[in-house]
Amino acid sequence: MITISCTKKLFELSPFVEEQDNESNDEFFKWHANVFRMAKKNNLIFMNNRTRYCFILFGIKKEHFKNFNELFIKSLSENLRAEGIPDSKINEYVSKANSIKFTKTYDRSVIGSMTDMVKMTEFLIEDYFPIQEMNNIDLNKKNNHSPIVKLKNFPDRLMKEALGI
Repeated sequence: MITISCTKKLFELSPFVEEQDNESNDEFFKWHANVFRMAKKNNLIFMNNRTRYCFILFGIKKEHFKNFNELFIKSLSENLRAEGIPDSKINEYVSKANSIKFTKTYDRSVIGSMTDMVKMTEFLIEDYFPIQEMNNIDLNKKNNHSPIVKLKNFPDRLMKEALGI
């Protein structure tokens, strides 16, 4: 099971039902998510709790929440594939995502890292205008190759290590 900890702002925008996080799952299967405005659109950022690997979906609309689980899995898979991670490792990770639980945020460190990543995206986004696709893989790759001071490493490298590559 994947757990996505959502900010209050995201719960207000989405139809997600908040559940209690009473499971002691590995932090590798827990993510934080937030909604933010940029380029006159609502956008979502997802960040893995352990590795700080993240991806941003640009131009999110209410209709995207209807098949949200599929959207999350598809976007995550595309970004991992772009990092050169073999399909076998991606499928192994995604197979544990048979269901997604939505909880409230609890880790201020992850929230701080997400805020930093959004600020970095503000500097980088001009090179990608106009954004045609919701999942801008090149921009996400660049974000994931930015060092996270708290972890003293890069999110893309940490994700590969966690997946056993």
